[in-house]
Amino acid sequence: MNRGRYTPVPDPAIETVLKSAIEGIAGEIETLHLPKLRAVVLGGGYGRGEGGVRHTPDGGKPYNDLDLFVFSEDADPGEAARIDRSLKKLAEPWEKKLGIAVDFGPVKNLDSLKSVSHTLMFQELLRGWQPVWGHAELEQWIPALEASDLPYSEAVRLLLNRGMGLVLAGDFLKGKKDDADFIVRNMNKAVLGGADAQLIASGNYRWSGRDRVTAFADHVRREKLPAEYAVFYEKAFRWKLEPEPVLPADPAGAWGKCRSFFMDSVCLCAGVSPGSSAPEIADGLHHRVNRERSLKNALRWLVRSKTLRRPGMFFDPPVVTVLSMLYAELAKTNGFAEPKPQLYQLWRIFN
Repeated sequence: MNRGRYTPVPDPAIETVLKSAIEGIAGEIETLHLPKLRAVVLGGGYGRGEGGVRHTPDGGKPYNDLDLFVFSEDADPGEAARIDRSLKKLAEPWEKKLGIAVDFGPVKNLDSLKSVSHTLMFQELLRGWQPVWGHAELEQWIPALEASDLPYSEAVRLLLNRGMGLVLAGDFLKGKKDDADFIVRNMNKAVLGGADAQLIASGNYRWSGRDRVTAFADHVRREKLPAEYAVFYEKAFRWKLEPEPVLPADPAGAWGKCRSFFMDSVCLCAGVSPGSSAPEIADGLHHRVNRERSLKNALRWLVRSKTLRRPGMFFDPPVVTVLSMLYAELAKTNGFAEPKPQLYQLWRIFN
C-alpha cells in the first residue's frame, strides 16, 4: 500500500485537491448503502504515487484518470450491476469538479480475483494503491508475482492497447482534429508501452517507473539496441509526470518516430529483427506464447469473434492474433495506417 504522495512532482496544491476529492468520494460511497460492496481503492498513477501534474497559468492541475478499483463479496449479477450503476452516477459530478476522468472499474467479487491476479493491471495495483472506502486486504486477496514472472501475453496486451492508441492518434492528425492532448498523450504512451513490453518479454520489468527507466537503459545496452531508444523512453516518462498537451513542430514526423519505435518493439518482443515482415511477426508471437495456449483461448475467440483462425494459431491468446493484425496494417505504409473496421472491433472485444 502507498500512504505517501499522489505524484512525485512537488506540488502541495495537487496533493490537497486529490486528498480532498478522495475523502469526498469515500463519504459519498458511504451514503450509498451497498451491502455487498467490500472495498474501493485508488490505483493507477496516483495510487502508485506516480501521477502526472499539468502545469497551467493557474497552477498545477491533475492530469491522469482517478483509477478506482471496486471489490465486492458474494455479489450476484444483479447486485454487481447495482454497484456499478451507483458508482458511475457518483463519479459524474466529481469529473466535472476535477476536470479528469473518475473511473470506477467493474466490480470484482473476491472469489473471482484469481482469474485476473496474473495481469499487469492487478500486479501493479498490488504494488501501489491507496485506500478509499472499506477495508481492503489486497495482499491477501491477490497472489503476488515477481515482475520477471509476468505472463508473456501481458507484453502482447500492452503492445496491442498502446498500438491502437497510436493508430487513433494518427487518425486525429490525418483528420486535422483539434485535440493536441489526445494525440501527444497516445504518442508518448506508445513509446512507454513499447519499452515496457520489451522489459516484460525479457523478464526485466520493474514495478517503479523510475526503475524501469534504468532497466530499459540497461536492456538497450545489453541487447545492443540504438542508444536513442533509451533517450526516447526517458523523455516519454518525463512527459508522463509533467505532461504538456502541445503538438510538436512536426506532428506527422513525431508520430512517425513513435510508430517506428513501436514497430521495432513488436519485433523485439516477437523475437525477430526490427523491420521483419508481418508473417514473421505472427510466427514469432505464436512461438513465444507457447506456454499460454489453451482450449479456452480457442473457444473464446470462436464465440466472441465468430470467425476462424489459422489452424496453427487456434489455441493462442486472442491478443496475439489481434496484435499480428495491427502490425500488418502498420507495415503497409510508412504513413498513417488505415485499419479495417474488423481490427477496431476485435480490439474492443479482446483488449
